[in-house]
Amino acid sequence: MLNGCDWLMLLQMHELDKARRVLETQLAEQRAQIEELEDEVQASEDAKLRLEVNMQAMKAQMERDLQTKDEQNDEGKRSLVRQVHDHICFFSHVSCFEICCDTYMVNFIYFFSIL
Repeated sequence: MLNGCDWLMLLQMHELDKARRVLETQLAEQRAQIEELEDEVQASEDAKLRLEVNMQAMKAQMERDLQTKDEQNDEGKRSLVRQVHDHICFFSHVSCFEICCDTYMVNFIYFFSIL
């Protein structure tokens, strides 16, 4: 038969066992929560890495596009300079030729050159 002290000890053991089960449950829940948080952190890091890669790709594409536009602008400028040069050469030759013509033609050319 159990005496009062034994009953008290059994009761305390029961309470301790019950507290241990509660703590083990809490520990399992916290471990699961930590695992979920680690998964979220990993997913966030992966997303960040993808964004950085995409940003670098977009930056590189923009730089290529800008370089292409610069090259097109430079080619356009060269083309315009060539056209102006060709026109100057053409009109300088025409002027030299026309000076050899009669006075009427010289005046005619002079009139159009001042416009």
